[in-house]
Amino acid sequence: MTASPTPSPAAALPSTRDENWRYAPLRGLERLQWTPPAALTAEAVEAARALLGDAPAAGLRWTFIDGHFATALSSGTAPQTSTGAAPDASDSGVDLAFARLNRRHAAAPVTLRIPADTTLDLELACVAQSVGHPAFVIEVGAGAKLRLFERHLGAANALANLWLQLRLAPGARVEHSRLLQPASGARHFETLQLRLDAGAELHLVQLTTGGAATRSTALVDLAGADATLRWHTAMLGSGQQAHDAYVRVTHDAPGARTEQAYRGIAADRSRIAFNGHMRVTSRARGANSDQTLRSLLAGPAAEANARPQLEIDTDDVRASHGATVGKLDADMLFYLLSRGIAPDAAESLLKWAFVSDVLAKLPDAALRARFESAIAPLLPGAEAARSLA
Repeated sequence: MTASPTPSPAAALPSTRDENWRYAPLRGLERLQWTPPAALTAEAVEAARALLGDAPAAGLRWTFIDGHFATALSSGTAPQTSTGAAPDASDSGVDLAFARLNRRHAAAPVTLRIPADTTLDLELACVAQSVGHPAFVIEVGAGAKLRLFERHLGAANALANLWLQLRLAPGARVEHSRLLQPASGARHFETLQLRLDAGAELHLVQLTTGGAATRSTALVDLAGADATLRWHTAMLGSGQQAHDAYVRVTHDAPGARTEQAYRGIAADRSRIAFNGHMRVTSRARGANSDQTLRSLLAGPAAEANARPQLEIDTDDVRASHGATVGKLDADMLFYLLSRGIAPDAAESLLKWAFVSDVLAKLPDAALRARFESAIAPLLPGAEAARSLA
């Protein structure tokens, strides 16, 4: 692979000295190659097929390998690239640094426009085999409904840098399920820019389980009156993994509402962090923000950081937040052991229960089964133990 023409990441990208990147897995960025492959090869398609582990469904599924559309692993109508202006990543702020890097390397972003008052189900599968910068713009028309299932996989030592812009017109509704499951040694960075107009609703569930390092940056703008965001996310760290997320939600219109719940488990020597930043501007009279961040330490050298932030510029607001970091409940563990459940299975069962309230927010049983399949290898014996508890 040729050397990247990108300026040194050490100069162009954030560092842990930046406030919102204090716990981000940024070590070694200057040694990475950022240039994606120029074309998709047959070998990459077959390797991605093995990672996906299933055939394209009858509905709409778009599969991308290192940012290239893979027809053989997709179904339904092929996507269109954007012919308009480039998406907005021009802000010089450090939180859009990876978005700017994506725009420098990616081809024209894939654009999906959903007409008003229509319904669409879409599975979006992104596979990183070497280096990928997938870029998407999704516009959901007034009163339209979108069910979007996103999953991100990566081969060992692959690098992915996703940019996603999602816009909801007035009255639009989106159920957005996200599964981040790159292979051991892979790195995944992503920047999400989300905007909700009046009366729009976004229900997002995200699970992060794999890779050597992941960083999610989400900038959400509740721009219309009575826009509603429900954000539920879980992270499971093991080995020496590092997972970090920064979610900034700006309530910028009357009656804007957010419900945010985070559950994280750090096992072995892993590090996990979640920074939930709630902003309520003076225009957001009657806004409502509810935030709970909970983490479990399940390893002697594990690290978990949970940081709730409230920034409020109006008195007419309801806001609550809380963060806890603790260990497995000793009384519950004793109870499970007294029922004849093996120690490892009992611990796995308690961890499963800890993240189950996030998985319960998924829109249907089929999706829950897929997410549970991603968790099962990390919590051996939990499924069998559930029938005994």
